[in-house]
Formats: sequence, C-alpha cells, structure tokens
Amino acid sequence: MTAARPLIAIGNYDFRASGTVLKSIEIASAAHSAGMAVELWAIRADGPMLARIPAGIPVIAAGGGLKAASRAQDLALNIPALARTIRTRRPTLFLSGGNHFHLPARAALALSGRRKTSRLLLRVSNSSHEGKRNGFLNRWDQKLKYGGSQSIVAVSQELAGELTQLGMNIPIHCIPNGVDVAKLRRMSEAPFEHPFLRDRENGHPVLVSMGRLSRQKGFDIALRGFAQLCHDPLPRLFIIGTGPSRIKESLLALARDLKIADRVDFLGYQDNPAAILSRCDLFISASRWEGASNALIEALACGLPLVATDCPTGNREIVTHGPYGRLVPVEDAAALAAAVEAELRHPRARDRQRAGAENWRLENCMAAWVQRLQIENRQ
Repeated sequence: MTAARPLIAIGNYDFRASGTVLKSIEIASAAHSAGMAVELWAIRADGPMLARIPAGIPVIAAGGGLKAASRAQDLALNIPALARTIRTRRPTLFLSGGNHFHLPARAALALSGRRKTSRLLLRVSNSSHEGKRNGFLNRWDQKLKYGGSQSIVAVSQELAGELTQLGMNIPIHCIPNGVDVAKLRRMSEAPFEHPFLRDRENGHPVLVSMGRLSRQKGFDIALRGFAQLCHDPLPRLFIIGTGPSRIKESLLALARDLKIADRVDFLGYQDNPAAILSRCDLFISASRWEGASNALIEALACGLPLVATDCPTGNREIVTHGPYGRLVPVEDAAALAAAVEAELRHPRARDRQRAGAENWRLENCMAAWVQRLQIENRQ
C-alpha cells in the first residue's frame, strides 16, 4: 500500500475579498502544482474568493453550526470545531494564513491533541503596531499569538525585524508578497467605463485607493487629504474594496461633510481591479499599518505612481525601491495632499513603474513558498 502524502492545511476565517485570503489561495495552488497534498480550510467557507480556488484543491468547512456576530467572536466560538477538523483531517503541517487566524489555530491545535504530529506555521501578514496596544501589553499579546508555532514567515523584511525584537525562540523567515504581473497586464486591457474617466479626458486626474474598508487602511485620511487638493482641474477618486456597512456609511458621511462626495465613488468589490487601476493617474495608500501591501504592488504593475504612508511595515520597501513614489507620515492628510500634488505636477513614466513590479513577481514568491513548505514538512 502506498503511504499517504503529508497533508498541508491552510486556514483562514472565510474567503472574503482580502489580500490575506488571495495569498492563501495562491500558496495552495503553488503547493498543489508542486505535487503536494493541500487543503484550504475556513471557519465559514463562503465569500467571493471561492471562485478563484483552482479545481483539485479541496475546501474544508472547519466551523460548526453556531455563529457569533463578529469575526473574532466566531473564531473563538469555533475553536472546538477547528480542533475536531484537525483530529479528523490529520494535517502534518497547519499553515495559518493571516494574523486573525493565528491564536485560534494555536488553541485548536492544542485542543486537538495533535501538537506533536502537526506542525504550526504562521504567515504573519500585518505589523503588530496596530494602534490597539503599546509596550508590555502589545509584546505579551504578540507572544501569545505567535508563541505556539514552530516557524514563522513574515511578508516583509521590516516585519521580520519587528518579530525578531519580540525575542521568541522561533525561526523567522521572510517571503515578500508577489503579484502575477503578466496576468495583471492582460486584465488591465479589459474594458471599464465610468463618468470619472470621461472627466479625465477633460484634464481631471483620477486617483485610486484600494483595500478592505477598515480603520487600518486609513480611507478617512485619504478622503481628508483628497479634500485639500488644489489641483486644477479638480481630481476624482475611486475607492475599491468592501467592508462593514457601518464603516462605508461613515466614510460616505465624511465625504459629504468635506463636500467632495460628487468627486468620490466607492466601487465596492471588483473582480478585475486592474482594468480600473490602469486607467487612473495615481495610487494612494493611507494605511495606519500594513504587513506588505498587495495593492501597492498591483498598482505599480499597472503603471501608477504611488503615494503611501510610511507606516509599519513594508510600504517603504516597495515605494522607495525605485523610487516609485512618495512616502508621507501616518495620519497626516496635509502631507498626503502635498505629495499627491507633487506627483501630479511631475508624472512618472508608466513603463518604468510597470518594470518596477518585476521585483515582486508572483513566480518568485510562490517558488519560495513551495521550498518553505517542503522544508517544514520534512521537520
């Protein structure tokens, strides 16, 4: 009888439209193509990213019937269900896809009784400086989150350094995010029509920002900076992304208060953001913290100059590599507006911006992930 291949399980809460989920799908796809047995697990196996999972990769619903109101509460409630899934499926390697999943994964693995036979690998996708805690409490929180793993992969060098400072006796590796440059360029040729693009033909620059509608992404700061622009003719702004309705409503209210609502459009989730990015003039990222921004790299691949906050972590590694844009302080709407004005006065060559994205090719990122998974599975 042929022995079963070691099983890799990659876990997230659900398949919402987020960079963390997309990377989990890409890692699973690369592992599957390399001949590994891999499954995608989710407490709630629903969301728009389900459509992007290649055939042949099993999707495992790891949650139970009870569902709490918030993601954090639902994850906590379903730790026993996740533990049962670990006992049943018996993965040799359990990869937690993003920061939100690390603590539930650690708790479920302990509860499952399989800590000695299932290695826990964490993909750390965000800085620990999340504006929630400082000092001792923050360090305690991070050690609790990461301490039960056998190995950690950070998505930027700066983030790896941040984790090293926690003083944990856990191997820390760095695999930067990557994007499918060739695919993005093909997708950018798809049609996209919007009144703002007709305004662009009359000289109005069109700016774009993209990400989950959350405090982390700083769309409120982006709106305040946009309202301060004095460029003539006045720019327009697309915001691509989805999130809780209360956050969207607060951002819409802010746009109305700033008297820019007629020049801002919230486009929601877009299956092909490249078709939009490629038709804009500049990309804005006002994040309060990051890990490494997929959106910045995607915008670069579409030829856009970048204005981004110098937040922890990863933005500096992308923006200043060329340089491909300008960095501004976090929470500084006036500085963001000034940087946008400067970029619009002196546009960067789109071909040079597109070439810069070659530094973050998906093939290189996934080759590193396949190698890391192979090493971890041999431990």
